[in-house]
Amino acid sequence: MIAIISNGDYTARVQLPVERKQLAGALSYLGANHTSDYEIKYNEETDKGLFFTLECRGIVENAIAKALPNGFRFNTFNDTMALMNNLPYVNRREFENTVKVEGLASYEQLNRMLTEAYPQSVTTKYYCPLTVRVHGTDSWGDVDEDGYEEDAEFAARHEDVIRQRMIDYNAIDENNMADYFHGNNGVSEKLRSAEWGFERRNGELYGCITVQTAGPLTEDEEQDLKEWITGQNSDGLGEGFEQREIYFEGGHRGAFMYVSLWSPDDDYFVDNQDEFEDRLMNQGMTMGGM
Repeated sequence: MIAIISNGDYTARVQLPVERKQLAGALSYLGANHTSDYEIKYNEETDKGLFFTLECRGIVENAIAKALPNGFRFNTFNDTMALMNNLPYVNRREFENTVKVEGLASYEQLNRMLTEAYPQSVTTKYYCPLTVRVHGTDSWGDVDEDGYEEDAEFAARHEDVIRQRMIDYNAIDENNMADYFHGNNGVSEKLRSAEWGFERRNGELYGCITVQTAGPLTEDEEQDLKEWITGQNSDGLGEGFEQREIYFEGGHRGAFMYVSLWSPDDDYFVDNQDEFEDRLMNQGMTMGGM
């Protein structure tokens, strides 16, 4: 759907939904450079002479335009179009088919239908082991290049500094990691966010990736998501993070560590919550039987 924004004899066309930066460019062309100029209304001029109309294609877009009352605010309508645009494919087709058959009586009905069509957010945690390598310095300040490997219990004892280092690292790039997913279309449509962090379990520290999706994933979709997480741990975010020195209290002569969320070992894993609980239970049974 195209929004045609007018100011006197000048017009600008923007594809909906439109990002704020693009909208700012269109308004600048129309001579509107103040924040208050963003209060554009549908088929009704503001005191600055601005208003917008709609160019529609197809039954659904025309039904939406007819349901929109004069004077409706542009920003609110743009948010509504973003909500519709972000619907998973199947949900959007069902919504459009309903509109084609039943039509739309009002904007309130449109908003209610979109809200009901949007799947509930599902939060799932994925866990992976950590690899920790500690490097010390001698009395001359020279770093031990080889270092030595520590275990997950050691990492748990220094959870606070490891967690803070990840927060600092993520602050460098404010983009949602989900934006970097490329692959299975089903996952792309459902994936809302992916946040890397850590969680302590049974006295050990593990990598914990918290994922939000629009509805549950299928088995194939989850497998593709796990492969993407593994790739991020080895080559993406994880590779960048593991190159950051993490200094910790109690380290001999300014010792520091590198923490990786990946290893080439055959026993490396990325588990969902149920799989991880089973793994911990089996580990407990194995230790108990020793």
